[in-house]
Amino acid sequence: MYGFFYLVKMKTIFKYFTTHPQTTKTCAILWTILIIIGCSVPGSDIPKLNLIAHFDKLVHFTFFFAFFILWYLYFHHIKHIIILLILISASFGFLIEWYQLHFVAGRSFDVWDGIADTIGAIFGSLFIVLFMKK
Repeated sequence: MYGFFYLVKMKTIFKYFTTHPQTTKTCAILWTILIIIGCSVPGSDIPKLNLIAHFDKLVHFTFFFAFFILWYLYFHHIKHIIILLILISASFGFLIEWYQLHFVAGRSFDVWDGIADTIGAIFGSLFIVLFMKK
């Protein structure tokens, strides 16, 4: 029963964002900047958390799950936007990995981070299709 009320509340939030494009665009841009800043932290400044195996992949997944949803809410009116946003999210994720390899001290190109980004976006699209489009 709680899950039902959670989805009703999520639909209310989504409706707000889809009817207030400036707010949505601002949130999506700020989230994108947050991802860039988070991925620009030098490797030596990142705390090692051994509480959860592959915690960094969970962070990448979460960042791109939200990235996809926020940009979807802004561009929801465009035909085939889900496929396009998955491709943009994957490209952005792998571009960040390239950026880390070349410009961020102590960081490298990790293909698994790019895959986690892509999977986060795919799950974001599934969340939209399965729960928010009904």
